[in-house]
Amino acid sequence: MIAVALSGGTDSAAAAIRLHEGREELVGITLVFDEENPPAISIERAGLLCAHLKIRHVVMDATSQFTTVKNYFCREYLAGTTPNPCVVCNRDIKFGLLQKQADELGADRIATGHYVRKAGQGGRVWLGRAKERNSQEYFLGLLSQDAIRKSLFPLHDITRDQAWELAARAGLHILKRETSQDVCFIGAEGYIPFITSYTGFELQPGDILNRRGVVIGRHKGALSYTIGQRKGLGMGFGKKVYVLGRDMEKNTVTVGGREQWPYRGFTMEQVNLMKIPALNEPLAARMKVRYRQDAQDALLIPLTGGRTAVRYEGLFSPGQLAVAYDRKDDILCAGIIGSPLKDVPVTAG
Repeated sequence: MIAVALSGGTDSAAAAIRLHEGREELVGITLVFDEENPPAISIERAGLLCAHLKIRHVVMDATSQFTTVKNYFCREYLAGTTPNPCVVCNRDIKFGLLQKQADELGADRIATGHYVRKAGQGGRVWLGRAKERNSQEYFLGLLSQDAIRKSLFPLHDITRDQAWELAARAGLHILKRETSQDVCFIGAEGYIPFITSYTGFELQPGDILNRRGVVIGRHKGALSYTIGQRKGLGMGFGKKVYVLGRDMEKNTVTVGGREQWPYRGFTMEQVNLMKIPALNEPLAARMKVRYRQDAQDALLIPLTGGRTAVRYEGLFSPGQLAVAYDRKDDILCAGIIGSPLKDVPVTAG
């Protein structure tokens, strides 16, 4: 039996429909993260879908576990890094807690509405880019081998438009043509109001510095800026400038031209090996350090203690997920961006 994660949206519904059409035995599971997430209408939609497919619908309370994701998000932002809560939630809850619930229900596999391609060879499994233009494998970069083996991605070979058409043909008019927001617990007002409300932290104006440490302006609070940000700095500098750094303790933001970016790479922490079983020597790869970007050339260099150094010429922000791909758009490995490096070794060490 397959447990299908149902959010009440089009993507997960289309995944369930494809499996049902393949005559698979299914059970639908909807995870509840807090009082309004997902909204009551979404839970109702998931229930109506299950009734349509004549399968059992289980609503699971995950509020306690999801609190750890919110805490992580706020803690990392206030420490000066840029966290990616969706990546942690996918690993720990949507493919962790969900699998435990599936086991209790007698299901041996889980399925989601992610647009992801799954492949494997020689005992290893990995994820790669799907057909959909907004493929989502980046957000699943920390999934373990066991989690991938037990997971199915029915939408791997169709686009989101085709998923909408599939749901419409099934007569599910309750579904809306909408896409998920980037972070489910952040409202339209953005992450700053959430963090200040959730933690009691208060923004304080501070200095904007150039690379020499000279004050060249004022900002509304260092928390409001991320490394690599170009727009929304609140003032004109006469040229294109980026946020090159922020110091939460001193409440300063440093800006400068792209050519003033001082780093040539970073360490990658919590490395999760996916297509490759080990990293014993330098390996050329294509690297994404943000979801909405094209992969860029990089070099992975193994360090002691299971850590990895990455030679990467682009802008990046510590705390974000770094995903290394091969030329086939398969994930080689992934990890959390750690310390910036001004010089990256070219040999293992």
